Amino acid sequence: MSTNISQIAADQGYKVAEYGDRGLIIEFSSETCDSWILLPGENLWPAWVRGTLYITFMFYLFIGIAIISDIFMGAIEVITSKKKIITRFDKVTNEAVTKEVLVWNETVANLSLMALGSSAPEILLAFVEQLGILVSGVKIDHTSEEGGLGTFTIIGSAAFNLLVITGICILSPEEGVKKKIDQFGVFCTTAIWSVFAYVWILIVLDLNTPNKVDTWEAIVTFLFFPMLIVHAWAQDNNWWCIGKKAPFMIKLVTSQKKKGQVPMFHPGSSDNIKSNDKPKDVEAADEGPKVSKWAALRNQPETENGDAAKEQAPAKPNPWVKLLDKNAEQQEENNDQIRHSGPTTALARSRFRHAVLSSMMGQRRVTPKLITSSASSRSTKPAPKIAALVEVLREARRKETELQRLSQIRGFFQFKQKMYNIMHDRKELVIDVQYIPNASYRPKSEDEKSHDEAANEVTDGDDGDITSLIQDFQSTYADSNFCHFSTRDGSAKKNIDYEACSGVLEFKAGETLKQIKIPILHNDVDTRQEEFNVLLESPSKETDLGDPSICTVTILDMSNHGVISMESTRYHSDPDPAEVSVTVKREGGCDGAVAISYRTIDATAIGGTGQNDNSDYIKGEGTLWFRHGEMSKDIDVTINPNAQNHSTLIVALQKPLLGATLGEDCAMVITICKTEGCRESRDEALLAEIAGNYEDEDKPLLEAYFEQFTNALTMGGEIDEDGEEEEPTVGDLIMHFISLFWKVLFSLVPPRFFGSGYPAFVISLVFIGILTAVVEQIASLLGCVWSMKRAVAGITLVALGTSLPDTFASRSAAIHDDSADAAIGNITGSNSVNVFLGLGLPWLLAVIWKKVDGSDEFLVGTFNLRFCVILFVILACFAIMTLFMRRLILGGELGGPKIPKYITGWLCLGLWFTYITVASLKAYDMFPI
Repeated sequence: MSTNISQIAADQGYKVAEYGDRGLIIEFSSETCDSWILLPGENLWPAWVRGTLYITFMFYLFIGIAIISDIFMGAIEVITSKKKIITRFDKVTNEAVTKEVLVWNETVANLSLMALGSSAPEILLAFVEQLGILVSGVKIDHTSEEGGLGTFTIIGSAAFNLLVITGICILSPEEGVKKKIDQFGVFCTTAIWSVFAYVWILIVLDLNTPNKVDTWEAIVTFLFFPMLIVHAWAQDNNWWCIGKKAPFMIKLVTSQKKKGQVPMFHPGSSDNIKSNDKPKDVEAADEGPKVSKWAALRNQPETENGDAAKEQAPAKPNPWVKLLDKNAEQQEENNDQIRHSGPTTALARSRFRHAVLSSMMGQRRVTPKLITSSASSRSTKPAPKIAALVEVLREARRKETELQRLSQIRGFFQFKQKMYNIMHDRKELVIDVQYIPNASYRPKSEDEKSHDEAANEVTDGDDGDITSLIQDFQSTYADSNFCHFSTRDGSAKKNIDYEACSGVLEFKAGETLKQIKIPILHNDVDTRQEEFNVLLESPSKETDLGDPSICTVTILDMSNHGVISMESTRYHSDPDPAEVSVTVKREGGCDGAVAISYRTIDATAIGGTGQNDNSDYIKGEGTLWFRHGEMSKDIDVTINPNAQNHSTLIVALQKPLLGATLGEDCAMVITICKTEGCRESRDEALLAEIAGNYEDEDKPLLEAYFEQFTNALTMGGEIDEDGEEEEPTVGDLIMHFISLFWKVLFSLVPPRFFGSGYPAFVISLVFIGILTAVVEQIASLLGCVWSMKRAVAGITLVALGTSLPDTFASRSAAIHDDSADAAIGNITGSNSVNVFLGLGLPWLLAVIWKKVDGSDEFLVGTFNLRFCVILFVILACFAIMTLFMRRLILGGELGGPKIPKYITGWLCLGLWFTYITVASLKAYDMFPI
């Protein structure tokens, strides 16, 4: 009987749900909604009940998407933070230099994996929706709304990112605080691409082939994605224009250049000193004081066939150049980590996002740790004993040779001070250079001199010009000792921050002191502090360079109170310790008096109040006061005579006062070593865990899985400035239970450090795809129940839900980060990737599907699309120009004076409300255009 009824109802076009012998449900209505997630009889429920449940469930899905996207971003962070070892030839030291660099360029990582991570929900929504249309065989025409949810979500998300997130970030910094985009050249590049991406939608779907996507259009749309990456990468590397005319975009951002900003090329910088074939002193002759012809000879360029002038007398190298180059490479690596990544600007946004998600979901809020590759974190194995013995013998021979060499040196040239500090408003810096006679000098015998002269004659050969130049130079300084000096760029750049200088210092008989005067230049760039180096080299015959032969000059900015941190995070005491002195440094400015509190914390050592109470050290706490211009202070910790060996304590800084800022290295771990072997103790693992550097990838897989489930079930509160956890609030409790299902479910994802992050990457992507498929169905049901058009749902509800976590993350970055890169620098790139991947992938899938299936051409519904895209492009250009004008007039894209900040911030928010209102009214034919 039931079979006959169901057959009759089905023939009449009604929806039938059978449940075996238990009965069946027939929905006698022609206006039923259809979806694979519908419950039995759901179409019979009241419309207001269904609509309310759909919206509630949709936002619950958005919570799950936010959590799994955070895990996805964590996997990407692991992938992009991997490093590799490279070896290159150093022309200064004539040696192969090995260094560790990031595998992923920061710009490439930011626009590929990082943008994919933040835009994955929108991209997968469009992909899953298009796949469903292809499988179901739904027919599309120009008025159809099918397939429009993903497209309008991409447009709505772009509008929300550019207008709402930008507006909130403009308003977020404290009053008077201005923050710039450091990587401004890349931002300009992605801004142009982001506008072009949406213009391209109009070209494809409205101008070239209306309502249709050709094969070449789908391919080109997808290929725009790698083109964007290559363009931004080239801009980030200044188009590799070494001594050439740079493209227009480079000229545009040159005036905005400052420390840590767009990496512009400086021919005399430390980055180029090893590879530039142009003579340094020829360059100096063009830009600075003239130098001797001997110096020009010494730096003679290579010949056309690539061989250097072999007949040239080799200049005596500065042995400390290696140290300077090592420091320069370290600074270059640090700058790369600031601008290229990981952990870098590319990772900063993901970390703010992770912190915000943890806060929203009621988890313990802990600052994310830096991720390093396991190759760099694990210690190397000790050398075999025979190798150690050979090294001892070599060292003994080197010392013997060095003593013989020193006995033939008349004196040494060296700087009087190793470091100089000068305020940025001073006009000139005077550096003292000393000549110190060698008391152990033994003059050469007549036989040794004649032997050297004969050797020189053989070396000189037939090149009379070189010989005459050498004789001319030696006759000029025959009765004196001399050495050359020159300046070398660090973070301070010549002819921008200081005037490049080079020349010869001549010490006549009896003279022991000379001065180098270096003009300090003024510019309008706001920087905390910058450094450059002055180098001594090429000393005269029978003289050498002493220590220090490299002087570091720091140009200080008085407009900043400074960042206070520990000079070092680790310290091992002497075998017989009595007192440990902990140095606290003040960097980035020394304006005015500031203070900071400190205290000691027991680790394995036990603190007490005296030396006779069986304690390891005397506890201490107090306040360090830095006077105006003072750059360092010491904290003295008294170690008791009966202290336990290998015991550890922590000295922590906290609560900076009077405008100072607490730096990243705010604690030092002190190990009390009473034996020589203490430094190699296995307790280093404990110390690493205390210092927060414990590497998760060293954990067994099962242990890491167990920790994931434990963290999912654990509810935590805020971490205060003392590093102690506060009690969870009522909001933490509510959000923890709301998100508990998602946190437990997603604990099944492999730990992000397992398999270099790739298993977590793939499985997280699958979870995001499943959730976005459900979101697409819920949005369709909501439109069916409440007659909400897909064009409206996409630019409002769905776009808001997928972009909300990024909103809070960007606001947190705008408040806490030093620049605007982590807050808004990724917005335009993400909007571009949304189009090139979010539409390029579905279009490419569809045209391939149609070709293989042999069916009709690929049609796309363009209902309300033209109006929404044109309106967005107009508002996007206006918003980007607003940011440019803020940078030009106010000196920063975010923050600034109260009135301009509120005007521009609320203007961006108002533009978004205008956009969704006008676009929604047009979708319902209520707007007269």
